[in-house]
Amino acid sequence: MRLSGRFAFCGLLLALSLLLGCTGEGDAGETPAATPTAPSEAETEKVYRIGIASDLTTTNHWAYLGPDGTIWNGYVLGGSKPSLYAYSAQRYDWVPSLAADFPTPLEEEAVEGETFWTTEVELLEGVKWSDGSDVTAEDFAFTANTAVEMQLTGNWPSIVDPEFFDHAETDGPHRLKIFFKQKPGLARWQFGLAFMPIFSKSYWEPVVAEARQAGETTEQQKVLFSHVPEGEPSAGGFIFDQWERGAFAEKDENPAYSFRGTEVALYASGAYSATTPGLTEFTAYGEPVGETVLEYVEGPNAASTIYSIYGSQDAAVLALKKGDIDFMLNPLGLSKGLQEQLAGEDGLTTIENASDGLRYLGFNFRRAPMDNRAFRQAVATLIDKEFLVDTVLQGVAIPIYTMVPEGNGAWYNADVPLIGKGLNRQERVGRAVELLKEAGFTWETEPRVSEDGNFIEQQGEGLRMPNGEPVPAMEVLAPSAGYDPLRSTFAIWIERWLSEVGIPLRANLTGFNVIVEKVFDQQDFDMWILGWGLDPFPDYLESFFHSRHSELEGYNPGGYNNPEFDRLADGLLTETDLEAARQQAFEMQAFLAEDLPYVVLFDTPIVETYRSDRVDFPYTETWGGLQSVAGMPTLVDFR
Repeated sequence: MRLSGRFAFCGLLLALSLLLGCTGEGDAGETPAATPTAPSEAETEKVYRIGIASDLTTTNHWAYLGPDGTIWNGYVLGGSKPSLYAYSAQRYDWVPSLAADFPTPLEEEAVEGETFWTTEVELLEGVKWSDGSDVTAEDFAFTANTAVEMQLTGNWPSIVDPEFFDHAETDGPHRLKIFFKQKPGLARWQFGLAFMPIFSKSYWEPVVAEARQAGETTEQQKVLFSHVPEGEPSAGGFIFDQWERGAFAEKDENPAYSFRGTEVALYASGAYSATTPGLTEFTAYGEPVGETVLEYVEGPNAASTIYSIYGSQDAAVLALKKGDIDFMLNPLGLSKGLQEQLAGEDGLTTIENASDGLRYLGFNFRRAPMDNRAFRQAVATLIDKEFLVDTVLQGVAIPIYTMVPEGNGAWYNADVPLIGKGLNRQERVGRAVELLKEAGFTWETEPRVSEDGNFIEQQGEGLRMPNGEPVPAMEVLAPSAGYDPLRSTFAIWIERWLSEVGIPLRANLTGFNVIVEKVFDQQDFDMWILGWGLDPFPDYLESFFHSRHSELEGYNPGGYNNPEFDRLADGLLTETDLEAARQQAFEMQAFLAEDLPYVVLFDTPIVETYRSDRVDFPYTETWGGLQSVAGMPTLVDFR
């Protein structure tokens, strides 16, 4: 996700772990089942109204960063927790947030016979939780130490990596010292732990203490994740107020928000400055003089933010058209048909940005034949992305072949294996058959394409694996057409193309939360189609595919296990030089494009519409779309 004023959703791992997806039809009604008490006309002017396409699954931030890491939870819960550092708006510079300045350089230090790498961070004085207490270094130490001691799952091992982080100590309320077991690279310090959301120790310490009495580690985690955080203090611009399941969630303005009135400026020279009256003045990356490319003052300017839950994009678009909401949050943006519905409507503005996400087909390596590289390459060869995008989907998507979106130019590797690209139907089938035969697969009836290459003249039957056993019937889980017609279309055509060559696959179009449960919570699946929202620094390449993340609720649910890739991924985690890390990421992208734990399918430009007659934003051009701004209520102003 993106910067929420001074506080990031979580920078690195939040974005990558927030699953790009949504429920299918039937997960909620066409309109919210209930709405908050109607405000007066004056109050309505200061209520920011957002539509979302799926319900929350938790209001517990520990769980959101654990087993409940969906983008819908992030939209509502994000922005309430402080972090030491964050990305600057629009340009994504690495800047202090709760920290008063940049950290001290990492130093090797011997402590009681053990050797650590340490760094120190000074925190701002005067930052408050909504209950009036100070945000302190103790809050950071408590959060990080708890994540490691309780072996928290989901995003947590990548945010607070126990292979690197040992513990944190405090020297007074605003001085923090962090101890690493080994020297951390950019991925595990500057763009990892430094972005960790910080929890209130005074609120959570008794809850954690109770959870630790629950028995085994997994039981302790369940107790912590299941806690309903009523009255939990916030350090963001808004405080969570209420959640009506299937209907709406609401956050109220935080009167104690410490960064209200922060003046932010980005300069053409590359300089950055942020000034909060009475709290801090900070500049970096050059002298803050000359032409400014972005200036804004942080709010909040709304008395509350209401997230209305709709069961389909059509329902949310209708609400936007009628003026019931100001913006609809959706990681996919608007489909072409929905764009047409809103075209020419008074009071609405539509903008387009490069996407920060991708959609993919994943495999369960615990089940044959998905563990066979030739099989995966045959599947990738049979999927004609260009045909689907250009002919079936009328150009609304972009076929892609690597795990870093092209819009992320600093980290995008265009020079990766392009399996299947440029082949006609006959060539695709021929190459897929060749790959499978070379790997030892056999057919009772081998598939054959017509001489003109336009259709399957003889469908493959009786496909057997190299061990002689029949290829089992399989299914691919994908979101339904009710929300995402793009992924459902891909799933249907993948079923068709694989079935034609004798691979018995069925597309199961279902709700997003159902897919998440089966894939990430149960690991009971064959293949799945979902998506990821991604941050600029691509250490998600390690999180998605390193074998150590393949446990339940980890972010390698397919169980991909390749020691050579693990070595590359480990190298990225320890790399401290930015250019060397970039080359490491390029090599990892090329490796994955050939080994194919995912078949990366497509991307879409983010097209979004908002009620410009009512709300205003400090900027609308940004990688990942307007939702990175519009979803941050402290940056919204009213006309």
